[in-house]
Amino acid sequence: MNARSVIDRSAAVLLQPHLYFTCDDDFMDFGDGSVYVVIMAILAALLAVVIGNEGSPYISVGLVPALLIGPLAGVLATFVMAGIIQILCKAVGSQGDFGSSFHIAASTAVFMPISQLLSAFPLMLVSIGWTWWVVSRGVIYLHHVEPRKAEIAFALLYVSFLLIAAANQ
Repeated sequence: MNARSVIDRSAAVLLQPHLYFTCDDDFMDFGDGSVYVVIMAILAALLAVVIGNEGSPYISVGLVPALLIGPLAGVLATFVMAGIIQILCKAVGSQGDFGSSFHIAASTAVFMPISQLLSAFPLMLVSIGWTWWVVSRGVIYLHHVEPRKAEIAFALLYVSFLLIAAANQ
């Protein structure tokens, strides 16, 4: 995976998720998706250090451990999130497979560095809302779930994430 494809993929996920998830050319399998997550985790760790984000777990463990543990934790979290996406999609009637759920979860790794930049709580709302939008578009286009069902199911999931984040502030 070259730098240009990472930049193009990131821009497409952030700015045009409806087109990104309908294009078969950029579908991430487990290998490509894991590499993309690792790149985003490393970028997030570097950004946390550069901007001095004291609330970041990358700062508390140090840069070198963060560069080793962060990508591994990111890939593991991506598989967990793919499982959550798969379960919610099955609950709303999808016949999609785990590979599609993984593609959606790996695509949201683009928010790892963004969340470092938007770490203040009011700005975190933007990041969580934006992530919800991208995930719901992925579910609609890859799992062929009715838009309202996808939006509501994943809004509930992301509201719970928001409540957890608010409790930790």
